[in-house]
Amino acid sequence: MTSRLLTRGLLMLVMLGVAPILMAHPHNWIALNSVFVLDDDSRLVSLTQRWEFDVYYSMMTMADVLNEYPSEEIGLPATASDMVRNLKAYDYFSSLTLDGEKVSLSAPGSFALRNKQKEGQLVLELEMTFEFEPGLAVESKALALQIYDPTYFIAMNHASAENIQIEGGDAVECAVKLEFPEPSDELIDYAQSLDRNQKDTDGLGASFAETATIFCV
Repeated sequence: MTSRLLTRGLLMLVMLGVAPILMAHPHNWIALNSVFVLDDDSRLVSLTQRWEFDVYYSMMTMADVLNEYPSEEIGLPATASDMVRNLKAYDYFSSLTLDGEKVSLSAPGSFALRNKQKEGQLVLELEMTFEFEPGLAVESKALALQIYDPTYFIAMNHASAENIQIEGGDAVECAVKLEFPEPSDELIDYAQSLDRNQKDTDGLGASFAETATIFCV
């Protein structure tokens, strides 16, 4: 389970036989919440991402956890470690830029996988906190974040700009803009034509990724 869990779990969403990302406002297979923390000098010092997985992925993953480990108290932390390790090769499914320049993410300083109840059903949530040392000066600069699977087109979205919080940075005022993708009809047709097991889709996910932009003054 350790090496295949994240990849199998995410691709499982495609294998279910639906392609929700192709709708104008897709169902969130992974619902996102992001928290940007600024220090007193208006520098970005950390970014926390919370990924709330779809109920189907959550059920399958919990079944694997309880099958392989004696308890969820042991299994969830171990599974979180596997997920984060697998995500490293894909830059944690995250593209962060500052005035158009790429910002590299180091391994998260902390992470956790939790289960919770949502509308009477169990869902899993992966939380990762990335730290920036020294902090990044963001005043009067555009800070943009995209979160997507670079190998396919799984829906990973913030439901609205309210799911993007900015904490600290009392010396500046920050605005958040959330832009949803507008893939061409040709690209949508291509994505719909793909075999569910097709492997040559690297780069497709970026075309279906939303962009969250923060500007502080």
